[in-house]
Amino acid sequence: MKANASLVWAVIVMVCFSAMNNAAAQEKSEIKHSNVGLKLNLGLGSQHFTQAQELEEDGAAALSLGYGVSQRVTLWLGAQAGEFQHVGNQQFTSDWVGLQFDVQYKLQPGQKFRPYGKIGLGTAFLGDNQSEIVLNGDGVTWALGAEYRLARFLSVGAEFYWKDFEYRQQQVGDDFQDLPRALEGDTRGFMLNFTLH
Repeated sequence: MKANASLVWAVIVMVCFSAMNNAAAQEKSEIKHSNVGLKLNLGLGSQHFTQAQELEEDGAAALSLGYGVSQRVTLWLGAQAGEFQHVGNQQFTSDWVGLQFDVQYKLQPGQKFRPYGKIGLGTAFLGDNQSEIVLNGDGVTWALGAEYRLARFLSVGAEFYWKDFEYRQQQVGDDFQDLPRALEGDTRGFMLNFTLH
């Protein structure tokens, strides 16, 4: 997992460096559907867990702040959360909260319809509401999607996402302690996104 994280960081650094070079070399004239600048994204969708986590699929929401460093590249800092019922006993629930940093690469800059891919790093907290046990882990995030620019200030889109996480710590009192072995924390889902530019 550390090798995957190192690879992701290397890709992020290379993409950011390339984006900064491209941004410096861009023409001064403004593109009609520019990607450069601040943006705010609200995502609503579903989240599915692997069988080992014993949680039902349910709804999730995401909120992200982004900055377009070039026509092709946007950096995102986001949070995602949801409450999920346990398999076999719907009276028991767990809260899942994830934080992540992603690099998004758009394939058709300047167009209304823009397919894209994302890669990043994230951390997640899974809290059992009955036992008050909280697990913490981290890993790599991925997404494939597309957005459509409805207006100068608004885009709508959809994406499929994957989070390859492992829980490595458990909260004991006010501190987190390492688990004897990492627990599987992978999750995936689908999001409808509404982005203000």
